[in-house]
Amino acid sequence: MATSGTVAFKPNVEEIITEAFERCGVDPQVQTGDRAVSARRSLNLLFSEWSNRGINYWSVEQKTLTLVDGQTTPYTLPVGTIDIMDAVIRDSSGTDTSDQIINRVSIADYNQLPNKTSSGKPSQYMLDSQITPQIYIWQIPDRTTYSMVYWSVNQLDDITASNQDADIPYRWNECICAGLASKLALKFANEKFTILNEMYERAFSFASSADNDGVSLRIRPTALNLS
Repeated sequence: MATSGTVAFKPNVEEIITEAFERCGVDPQVQTGDRAVSARRSLNLLFSEWSNRGINYWSVEQKTLTLVDGQTTPYTLPVGTIDIMDAVIRDSSGTDTSDQIINRVSIADYNQLPNKTSSGKPSQYMLDSQITPQIYIWQIPDRTTYSMVYWSVNQLDDITASNQDADIPYRWNECICAGLASKLALKFANEKFTILNEMYERAFSFASSADNDGVSLRIRPTALNLS
């Protein structure tokens, strides 16, 4: 028997909403505009929940922050930055580019630094996770050749219309349908919430267990030369 030969299955938001309502026992043909708006809002809340339950590895992106010689004020990170997984200070002053780990410290530890304007090669940073996140660097850069290369955990793209695609990979298709069904059951099919929530938690467990960087042990070097 011949197969399709394609690997393009990716339900859009409308199809995800339809699947979730069907699991709730709600006929999708009688959906109202208000229910569609409610479902899209629940999808965005589901994404927010996922960001609190661990790293969504498909949303991780390498970025570079150019450091300014003598800048004592914090640097503003792009809107949607949730966290930083890892970071290095890159020095491009010579013929070879070298990277060195920069350590993350807590707000309390940063606050206790006696001289926050001390200059040199940056070795520590503090992330202030506001609506517009900011990053504080110590020591203050003493040259123009430093940059901070970091792996940013980003907010998933908002759902604003039913004809959009959800910002998720293939293996999370079941989880997003199950999660939305659980949230919709709270509003439209309360008697099915318990079973649908159990199905969602199981789907989330399966998806998140495979959502990693593929190694069982991560060794962080103190310095790395990428020449």
